[in-house]
Amino acid sequence: MPAPKMTHSKPSVHSFTLFVEGLDVTSDAHLDALCKAGCDDATFGARDGAAYAIFDREAGSFSEALRGAMNAVLRALPEAQITRIEPDDLVTMATIARRCGRTRESIRLLANEGRGPGGFPPPVAYVDERTRLWHWPDVARWLNEHRKAKIEIDAGAADLVAALNAAMDLRQHSLRLQPSDRALVNRMVEADGL
Repeated sequence: MPAPKMTHSKPSVHSFTLFVEGLDVTSDAHLDALCKAGCDDATFGARDGAAYAIFDREAGSFSEALRGAMNAVLRALPEAQITRIEPDDLVTMATIARRCGRTRESIRLLANEGRGPGGFPPPVAYVDERTRLWHWPDVARWLNEHRKAKIEIDAGAADLVAALNAAMDLRQHSLRLQPSDRALVNRMVEADGL
């Protein structure tokens, strides 16, 4: 009996940015350590006081590329802490319009149900009374489903980035909570089986 054929994803290049705290990633010693750990596919720098690593990593999946990059950074610089991953999934109306090739006004009408089939995903946050934020994967799925735009999106990758960013935010904020408040947060996380 012939052996079953193994199917592997064809490697492709996945681009993302890791934000790092705890040290200067641009120092010669740290750059050497990062290169030796396999981060020769990244560009390191700092922006507004935030250190970053921009990766263009070849792998069979986005998850594999991201996991490998995060492990390599933390192996090279154990005192570092990864605090954020981009592209982030939170988007403004202007960003939605730019990403899908529509005008901001047409997105506003869809979001406010002044046009289209209704059911546009609700905002997940309000920066102020005029600026709303949406989860990009939810909006992209809705736009594709209702044929308002044709957007290629790796929903799994977007959900992974959103979940990791939420986990990093949770880690950062829960450490500053009183024990009773931390217990409340833990109960909410455990209630959903996470």
